[in-house]
Amino acid sequence: MRRRDFLGAAGGALAAMSLPRTARAAWGDAPASAASTLLQPGTRAERCLELFLYGGLATYESFYVAPDYGRADDANAAWRNTQWHLFEDDHAEVFSDCGFGPESGWLTPFAPDANGTTVHLGPMVRAFAQRPDLLARMRIVVLRHDLAPHEAAIPLATTGLRLGNPRMAGLGTHIQRYHVDRDTTGRTLPYSYVLAPTGDDPTFNVGTAIAVGQHPGYARPLQLATSSSMVLTELLGRGRVGDDAARVDPLLSHYLASALSRYTDPLTGAALRAKRLDDHAYALSSLIHAPDLASLLGGDLFTATSSRTCGSQNVSDASAMSIRAAVSLLTHPTTPARYVDVVDGGALSHVALAYDTHGTHLRTHTENQHHLLSTLAERINLPGEGDPTKLDLDDTLVVLNAEFGRTPYAQFAGGTNHHPYGYVAVLLGGPVEPGVYGAIGPDGNAEIYATPAELKASCLAALGMYPFSAEGFAVGDLQSAYTELDGLEFLHQALLGRV
Repeated sequence: MRRRDFLGAAGGALAAMSLPRTARAAWGDAPASAASTLLQPGTRAERCLELFLYGGLATYESFYVAPDYGRADDANAAWRNTQWHLFEDDHAEVFSDCGFGPESGWLTPFAPDANGTTVHLGPMVRAFAQRPDLLARMRIVVLRHDLAPHEAAIPLATTGLRLGNPRMAGLGTHIQRYHVDRDTTGRTLPYSYVLAPTGDDPTFNVGTAIAVGQHPGYARPLQLATSSSMVLTELLGRGRVGDDAARVDPLLSHYLASALSRYTDPLTGAALRAKRLDDHAYALSSLIHAPDLASLLGGDLFTATSSRTCGSQNVSDASAMSIRAAVSLLTHPTTPARYVDVVDGGALSHVALAYDTHGTHLRTHTENQHHLLSTLAERINLPGEGDPTKLDLDDTLVVLNAEFGRTPYAQFAGGTNHHPYGYVAVLLGGPVEPGVYGAIGPDGNAEIYATPAELKASCLAALGMYPFSAEGFAVGDLQSAYTELDGLEFLHQALLGRV
């Protein structure tokens, strides 16, 4: 083949590389009978930030404080000195170090739960309690499941399905698939990212956040380690290829075009490809455009940050670094992400499981959770602010999630154990209406609750995506729905609060 002809064919192959992404049916559309029930632009969220408190959320001192539960004089001896009152003797010292003021200002009434009990916000979420605009967009969802080990609970929390389920896919995977299938611009940069802490133990299965389940491989989010020493941008620069990219890329494109031509009907031109070939085409396109991703990430996305929280000095603040990077990706002026998951292991970069407080619960959770939420609140626009580098709750859904909560009673001297039987997630912004769904009883266990599957499906619904499909969720994954329309109505009304 003459050089001119080869380069012409290679150019055609580069154009053809986008065909698999525009010819396939778009995932996430509703059937005609349910299309009108999906949330439409202007109401739905267009992007999502998920914060995963790795190790468990301190429910009873943060987003679900029932002051009358667990008092020292409770009629039921088994419930005395539990929940909010568990480490009451240490409240003054810990909370004063964080500058929370007198005891009269520690708790903020929020909304009644399903039992009519007023849920208060605790000191750990002071940054939210001081922002009425955030409270007006916030919904607390009571959750419950029966998996106590991290290894099993984390996959359930990140995907909504149990480990081993062939449909198990991360929320970012669904979102990546949805937007890639609708792309007509030839975009090669990811729509979904997962930012995981360094020093993570892979046996805890945080990697399930990028599981693809039955989606094609191109739906997998890009996972990055939050480290100021990350060399990913150097690798993405394709330094070893260098100036040879001008020759290597057309050759690779030629090989792709040859493969595509063998799986095309010569009469109709219809694609006869297996989905793995689509994955190959997408991967090759991403490889060729890797320098574009390097430019997006830049050299300062994960710049080390120092901070001081509740009297503790954080030399390398991984929480702030992750949130800054996530917001930067979501608000990028030309190629914004649609989903970023920050797996928060605490403010100190060398800690992966700071919220797993078997030893020192109150101080550790107060410092880390207060710092995380304060950092987040600073990067959400105030009413009328309009800063394009901050999150706008009118078009952004923020999700606070964890694999479980912490026990309402002590483990060892000052610690707590895993507690999947009654904890909360928080939805903020987008189409979410304020309030509380569910109820936790005086024993610390959920009495009315949603499941992790229902939470994840509701996030898809909030983004205007139809959650029911062979790759997504089934009606049977919900507790009491009989049809898909019933299920979507439940997600909209109960979990998102839309009446």
